[in-house]
Amino acid sequence: MRNRLVVSALVVALATVSSALGVASLPNAGASPTPIKVGMIVEKTGLLSSYLAEYDQGFNIGLQFATKGTDKVNGRPIHVTFDDDAFNPTTAVTDFKSFVGAGYKIIGGTGDSGIADELYPLAAQNKVLYIAGAAADDHVTGANEYTFRSGRQTYQDVQAAKSYIAALGTKKKVVVLAQAYSFGQSYVSDTATAFKKLNDHVTDILVPLSTTDFTGTASKVEALHPNIVFLAWAGATAFPLIQDLSNANVFKHGAKVITGLANIATYPYFTGYFGTNADYISLYVSQGSKNTANKYLISHEQSEYHASADLFSADGFVSGEMVARAAATGGATTSVPAMMKGLAGWSFLAPKGAETIRASDHALLQPMYDVSLSSKNVVKVTKTLTDSQTAPPVTAHFKN
Repeated sequence: MRNRLVVSALVVALATVSSALGVASLPNAGASPTPIKVGMIVEKTGLLSSYLAEYDQGFNIGLQFATKGTDKVNGRPIHVTFDDDAFNPTTAVTDFKSFVGAGYKIIGGTGDSGIADELYPLAAQNKVLYIAGAAADDHVTGANEYTFRSGRQTYQDVQAAKSYIAALGTKKKVVVLAQAYSFGQSYVSDTATAFKKLNDHVTDILVPLSTTDFTGTASKVEALHPNIVFLAWAGATAFPLIQDLSNANVFKHGAKVITGLANIATYPYFTGYFGTNADYISLYVSQGSKNTANKYLISHEQSEYHASADLFSADGFVSGEMVARAAATGGATTSVPAMMKGLAGWSFLAPKGAETIRASDHALLQPMYDVSLSSKNVVKVTKTLTDSQTAPPVTAHFKN
């Protein structure tokens, strides 16, 4: 059974929304306007479930921001249905096909790279718009004309990490520690290019996704005597891994850790294991910008959810903006080609600042952060890398 939640428009008044989003108001002809149906495939249960609330709340807030609180475009309400993929590709594929069969033309979500890789071919096969969630696999970019992404990709993470690696000097021994599926494999591919250009010696260790005892992994890392450990990891098993690395004295022997800073609840774990002796990259921290979109996200997280804007809140927000843009440009028939054209090449204000959907391959060009974490768990942005500094290579040439 899928866990399904339908979010309906709460405001009856006609919508007027930001001209920057290209969402216009049209008069109601008298009959009730046909809703625009949006299907979202999310991880309510499974390895990445801890990120679900951040993304979903961000999505709702981003949709509100884009429609000025109405959840409508062109007078038509946007009805969003959330399905739980349970971190299971088969379930996600079933959900996707169910949405298609029910007439949905806009489908989004999944934070899992492996699942996203299963879904984007379905978008092209069924000629529906697919906006991937926080899934970071590089292959989502340029997959097909029907597929877009609302978050960063691993290449952009690695470019943020590269600035740390470069500052540590050349000819270092770097261990890239990642999970053995598309997410981790994408990091391995990116680091092989980026770090080796710095004349560093790079060794990859890919760990099966089902692993819970990391004693053997830690021993492998320790035996390599690395100068740098780049930890590219997702989900709840990160801290058992770090504990076993610590038990193996990997960090006591001077290895520098570079990793992505996870959500706020995990900050004490990072400082507990690493103190202030780790370098962090981040796809989003609320301190990163002061623009109107970010202020809206932060204030509405607090007022509506009594929460802080967190790691994947901004990705969800961007997804909400993209759904509004697509729905507005799809016209009365929610034309998929028109929605694709409306998104390709679109530049807009996101919580991190200006972002652009590159028309040629639908890469989402965006800023990235290098950050520090104090002993009191206070985050500080030490460097903002621009969208041009982190832009991935062009992987397709869509006609749009």
